[in-house]
Amino acid sequence: MTDDSDWTTVKPGRLLKRRFTPGEKLVSGLDEFARANGITSAVIVSCIGSITDLELHNLCGATGDGDFEFQDHDISSVLEIVSAEGHIAPLPGGDIRTHIHIVAAKGSGEVIGGHCVDATICTSGYLFLQVLVNE
Repeated sequence: MTDDSDWTTVKPGRLLKRRFTPGEKLVSGLDEFARANGITSAVIVSCIGSITDLELHNLCGATGDGDFEFQDHDISSVLEIVSAEGHIAPLPGGDIRTHIHIVAAKGSGEVIGGHCVDATICTSGYLFLQVLVNE
């Protein structure tokens, strides 16, 4: 028998779609949109498009004493978003966290990905956001 005490039941609210235009920021743009529209809980359903100036902050190791090691990558070339997923989650005190993980392809087809700090939209970006409501 599983313990469901760590699970919260949510139901779908509005499903929103947005086309990001060239020069817009993906993560900070979504964060600004959520704050402006009172969205405190949501999940990214789909995100495709093209980006430049991808900033990644990836977990690369853990020490035995609970510390974690991270590595930052800045990629300035044009990339295709293969997949992006993440969420907007409420934080204590009423703030929110916008958190996206991304997989993006170079022109050669080689992919890179991880925790997306931010990225600049190149030609366009299409994001579908499912707002969540607590039951």
